[in-house]
Amino acid sequence: MKVIHIIISEVFDIYRAGLSAVLNEYANFRVVDSVKTAKDLLKAYKKNPKAICLVSSSLPDSNIHDLMKELKKINPYARAIILTHSTDLAHLNQSLKAGFNGYLTKNVTVDELTDVILTVESGEQGFSKSIAQPMIDKYADITRRGVLQGKKNITKREKEIMKLIVEGHTSAEIAKKLYISSRTVETHRSNLMNKLELKNTADLVRFAMEEQNLL
Repeated sequence: MKVIHIIISEVFDIYRAGLSAVLNEYANFRVVDSVKTAKDLLKAYKKNPKAICLVSSSLPDSNIHDLMKELKKINPYARAIILTHSTDLAHLNQSLKAGFNGYLTKNVTVDELTDVILTVESGEQGFSKSIAQPMIDKYADITRRGVLQGKKNITKREKEIMKLIVEGHTSAEIAKKLYISSRTVETHRSNLMNKLELKNTADLVRFAMEEQNLL
């Protein structure tokens, strides 16, 4: 069994201790360090550059953009999940622009926490339900208003897959829901990216939000 290493960076001792205790209960998770500041996070990450970082949005000595730049200097493929109280989609957008791979609100359940970590480990974007639902609502409004109609000939199936991606589903989950193969999902995903001139899932989520004039 592959063990996923995790570094927690959070100002409050009790919250850090709680996250560590929860995650260390799972055989496939191991918290390798727990720190209070961005400076200490970078030190810990240099020792564990393949770890997934759980990063509080309120670290006192850095902002999310600068912090991700520094993490990527250590490892260009750095993976980090933001921990925040905010369910504001503009804040989510800024986090994605900064390069974060996941977004967890601090009222997250244990199942959501572990699911998002596993999703990010698999190379996908992960979101807690409290932020995923507003994303779904915004996407539904895009569809109702026909914003995507005629947008570079996006097909009905591609829009369907785009909706599921925005909801936070992995390619395997989308394949299961639509009764198609994962390879077919990947083909549709690739076509979407090409038509919309996007590079990755984060860009796709941002595109959906930008169509809502959220920027």
